[in-house]
Amino acid sequence: MSADNCAAITWAINNYSHYWQKINEAVVSPVFSIYMPEETKWRLMLFPSGVTFYPKYVSFFLYRDRDCNGAENIKVESSLDFLQSNGSYINATFTSEFRKYERKGFPQFLFTLRKESKYLQQDILTLRCRLFRFNDKAVEISNIFARTILGAKELLSHLLIRNFSNLEPNQKQSFVIKSESKDLTKGIKLAVTDENKENICFDIDCIDRDMKSVAVKTFIIDSQKRKIDFANYECWSDSGISSMFPLKIPKKELLENKSRYMPNDVLTLSFEFTISTGLTLEGIEKSPREYTTQPLPDEVTESWRKCISHKNINDCPCALITDLTSLHEDQSTCDVKLKTRANTFPVHTVILCARSPVFKAMFSNDMKEKTNGCVDVSDLQDETVRRFLLYLYTDQLEDLTWDDALHLFKAADKYAVIALRDKCSSFLKSNLNLGNACEALKLSDLHQDKNLKESTQNFILKNGKVIFKSQEWKILMVNNSTLALETTLRNWNEE
Repeated sequence: MSADNCAAITWAINNYSHYWQKINEAVVSPVFSIYMPEETKWRLMLFPSGVTFYPKYVSFFLYRDRDCNGAENIKVESSLDFLQSNGSYINATFTSEFRKYERKGFPQFLFTLRKESKYLQQDILTLRCRLFRFNDKAVEISNIFARTILGAKELLSHLLIRNFSNLEPNQKQSFVIKSESKDLTKGIKLAVTDENKENICFDIDCIDRDMKSVAVKTFIIDSQKRKIDFANYECWSDSGISSMFPLKIPKKELLENKSRYMPNDVLTLSFEFTISTGLTLEGIEKSPREYTTQPLPDEVTESWRKCISHKNINDCPCALITDLTSLHEDQSTCDVKLKTRANTFPVHTVILCARSPVFKAMFSNDMKEKTNGCVDVSDLQDETVRRFLLYLYTDQLEDLTWDDALHLFKAADKYAVIALRDKCSSFLKSNLNLGNACEALKLSDLHQDKNLKESTQNFILKNGKVIFKSQEWKILMVNNSTLALETTLRNWNEE
């Protein structure tokens, strides 16, 4: 087998140490296509916690996708590789027949990875699969690059347990951990108890639906403001299940050294939470079959990329914005259309792919939109599409009304244009009134915009005497009683 005569998929997993998968749960790569000459579709499957019988290993498999052409059984020669920090690979090769829905590989590929492992560079794990032959025929030479990003957030909290000496056996003091950034408010419930008699324990209950797992560092802050009693714990946010962990210093020692550990009979605990929030992004980053039939001039493309990555769009050269506006208005080089119920909007695929991971995935795979050169956006209004495209090309928003921002928010969320979604969210928060608050509340809950939801709930409670009597609120109570109850109980829960 020649290393140069193969199809290769390189897959990077960012924030790997924040995986939440348990035994038999996989991180799965985006779908990639190999031609032989028929198209076959594949994925890579990584089991960070291993599979049954091999829980101390990282398991690595090649999987043949169900939506796959070609023969029912395909004989494949391939290798699965892990990139090391020195640039070399550790690999294992195999030859096997694959049916659709079938995976083959190595349940004991590598012993469990730690954060300081030589395979993790800046917490990025890089994997590779090379396919050399299909059914004794050489594959088409190609290189594909994919990326998966695992979400992670950090949260710090201090808790003061007063009158610690008087804490009765089995007595619990409960707290709700809140984030200063407000995006993880009410995410963790923490109960402190002496239930196991020897040690003080804390009981973690993850109540935020976006939390997959929580890693915890816990400290006692002594009278000199020093962190001691360092310990690491990890728990998964299974619904209805909490996890209990002990402090390392026995309760007896705490009581015998009050002056050090509990000045004024106050025990101060510090917690550092690292929260895995799930998959935030995945997609094919580069492929020789990328759909760009009419590429933009190199100088325009490069300037545009620098412009959209800049922190302040107003600092971008006016000439660049003018050029991109002209490019948008000149339909002669457009290679795809967005189709609403009444009109079509010619656009450039390269612009859509660079601005939206959803469009990028759509045109990097053989979906019908790629084949037809047309994307159905009939759920969007013409004016929304016009404003949406203006933002994609120039990063600019024209004067917004409430309805404009509402519709743009939905479009930005659907196509994962996060910056536009955030701008629309900020506009909605700044323009809440008695008549639109219920509409904003439903939108924020449906699209899981926590900041908008919190601001809207606070506005509703502040103006409850009027809003709770309105027809909009009555309709909300009938159609979404859980959301209405959550909002009305917000003050009580925070107390």
